[in-house]
Amino acid sequence: MSLLTNWLESLSYELEISESCTRKISPLSTCSACLDECPDDGILFEDGKILIDDKRCSFCGVCITVCPVQAVKGQSPSRMVKLNYLLLEQQSPLPSMMEMLYYHKKGIRFIHQPSLTTDLVDRINQVNEILGEMQLERLHVTNQFVLKEKEQPRLSRRDFFTKLSLDSKRTVLSSVTPVKWRFNESYFKPSVLFKDWSFYQVKISEDECTLCEGCFNVCPPGIFSLGESELILNENQCTGCNLCMDICKTNAIIVKMKVHQAPPFSYNLHKNVCTQCGSGFLAWEESDSCHICRTTEKPDFFL
Repeated sequence: MSLLTNWLESLSYELEISESCTRKISPLSTCSACLDECPDDGILFEDGKILIDDKRCSFCGVCITVCPVQAVKGQSPSRMVKLNYLLLEQQSPLPSMMEMLYYHKKGIRFIHQPSLTTDLVDRINQVNEILGEMQLERLHVTNQFVLKEKEQPRLSRRDFFTKLSLDSKRTVLSSVTPVKWRFNESYFKPSVLFKDWSFYQVKISEDECTLCEGCFNVCPPGIFSLGESELILNENQCTGCNLCMDICKTNAIIVKMKVHQAPPFSYNLHKNVCTQCGSGFLAWEESDSCHICRTTEKPDFFL
């Protein structure tokens, strides 16, 4: 693919919020990641719906990098990359935590900004805490960037202008973030970037959970699964959308950010048969009545 084609594909691209948005999955969702991070206040809620305000949106793409379920489709932020440096302009949108981790995975080790801001330094410190938990090389912030000049061979006048033209095209067209790095919303998932690590810890209270399976059915990454007599939990796939907590009527689930290595684990369950309705059901302990029969009010009259 030519440099010109790459550059043309790097131009502005319309953003779209897909049906995988937790706000569209359930009206109980409280996720506001894109709304909180948008530097232009270009995302709003109207009549329970989440919308992109085209008049305010600058199509910077930051929302793509912060959505926990990768529901925003389009083009992630256009950034300037040189060697292992990410070069930010003074007015560039602040890279999100996941965007910085993404660039770290791509080999970036230095974040440059002409005049360092407190927000950028704080964000890099946050990212470095995560990298430290995984014992990975830290990111460095700097306001200095100098490319070492290589000794150039002597050129004829024609060769000089030919080289000047080619160098100018390469500088303009190839210094932006490569196209293949930018149509990539699925790449901002923690489980894709760091497959052996979990970014969130999920705890289920056996005393409160009724095993209604509501959270199992709506969880976007599907971290819950039922076995023959066990509940399997894969924390590595959790993206922190908190939809399971939002819909749980008994507040039995707690999700908090914690970077750790956690292979799939399981809770032991009991297979029971309800003596009232005759249905089989799973429970945390042996029981002769299912949750529905146990909690349904009985009429105080006879037919």
